[in-house]
Amino acid sequence: MSDEPIDDRAADHTADHTADDHADNRYAMFAQRYADEQIPWDTGITPPEIVTVVAELPTGRALDLGCGTGTNVRFLAQHGWQADGIDFVPLAIERARQKLADFPPGQAVAYCHDVTRLSELAALRPPYDLVVDIGCGHSLPLQTQPGYAQVIHDLLRPGGVFMLFSHQPSEERPGWTPDDVRRLFGPYFNIVWQVINDDTTTGRPSGWYRLVKPAEISG
Repeated sequence: MSDEPIDDRAADHTADHTADDHADNRYAMFAQRYADEQIPWDTGITPPEIVTVVAELPTGRALDLGCGTGTNVRFLAQHGWQADGIDFVPLAIERARQKLADFPPGQAVAYCHDVTRLSELAALRPPYDLVVDIGCGHSLPLQTQPGYAQVIHDLLRPGGVFMLFSHQPSEERPGWTPDDVRRLFGPYFNIVWQVINDDTTTGRPSGWYRLVKPAEISG
C-alpha cells in the first residue's frame, strides 16, 4: 500500500490540470461519475488480455495508467509484481489504497496524479517492465497525447511491454482508431499484435494492442 497522502494538486483540479476546457471537463466528468457510482468500466475483473501477458512475462515492475480503484494493480501484486497505479480522481485512489492495504509496503502503490504530468511524479519507480493503459489515454486532450506516448516510452525498459486498450472515436466521444495508435505510438514501439472488437461492457468498437519498446530507436 501507499502511506503517501492524497495529492492535493490532484484533488483540486483547477490547480493540477491545464486551463484547457477539455482537461477541466474531463476531470469533472470522471470525478462525478465516481461520486455517483456510474463507473461501468470498474468491473472488478482483470481483462484476460492482461492475465495472459502477466502469465507470459517474468515478474518485474508494472505501471497501470488510469488505475481507477486498483483492480489491476492488486492483480499484478498478487502475481509477484511490484506494481504502481495512477489516477487523478481522489475517490478512486482512496478505494484503490483500501484494496492494496494488505500488501507489504512498496509492493503495490496508488498515486493520485494526472497521467499527462507523469514527469512531475518523482515517486515513480522506472524503468518498468510492463505499462498498462486500459481506456485512459484515448480520452486525453489532443495536445497532450504525443507527450503521453513519449513519456510511456521513457518509463519502459528496452524490451518492455505496453498493453493498450482504447475505444474508437464516435460523434459523441473521443477515442483512437488503429491508425491513431500507429501514429502516436509507432515512433516509439513495435506493435506486436492488435485485436479490434466491441467492448464487452459498453458495446463500443474498441481495440487491444500489445506494443514492445525496441532496444534502440532508429533515426
